[in-house]
Amino acid sequence: MRSKLALLAASLCVATTCQASLLINGGAETGTLAGWTIGGESNPRIDDGSFDPGIDPHSGDFMFLGHRGAFGTLTQNVALAGAGSARQLRVSFWEQGLNQGKPSDNGYVSLTYRASDGSVIGTALTSVIDAHRGVWKQYEGFFDVPLSAFSVDYTMHFVRHFGRDLDAFFDDNELDLVGQAPEPGTLATLSLGALAMAMMRRRRHAGAAR
Repeated sequence: MRSKLALLAASLCVATTCQASLLINGGAETGTLAGWTIGGESNPRIDDGSFDPGIDPHSGDFMFLGHRGAFGTLTQNVALAGAGSARQLRVSFWEQGLNQGKPSDNGYVSLTYRASDGSVIGTALTSVIDAHRGVWKQYEGFFDVPLSAFSVDYTMHFVRHFGRDLDAFFDDNELDLVGQAPEPGTLATLSLGALAMAMMRRRRHAGAAR
């Protein structure tokens, strides 16, 4: 019975969205850029809230800052399990910028899918997030992964629209690999199976008590 219940739990996990963060240092809490590769011209860095007083990390002690220049990027390449099967990536991050009008300095994330030889086989972009009224704004979205994708580049893009400084901040980046969402009929079947197994177990316990 226990093995059957374990198998059912595993099936539910595969059919729904069992998640595990793939990014290293997604919230900058090492206090360094460990895991990230710098690109662009603004030299993005880690900030503790001192660059623009009043803009503090969304959580923890640190966040990512665009710094100075027209644009900058921070990229992390992540291996993807399950090549050849239907997969999705969940992307979540928080963004805030200095209030400098509309648009203020802002940012977005790109996904660059790579084959096993490193060649690019596809790209995807999130919406641009322009949160410049003293609050953090979260982006969350799901993206289909090409069947042949072996890895993905997760890239934060910092974009300047005003002044010399690039006052765009990112925090709490998350990248989760999830299975394809199940059809309603699949969920119903799994639920009925779980109910039936629970009833069988209850009957066996009742019989043993007699």
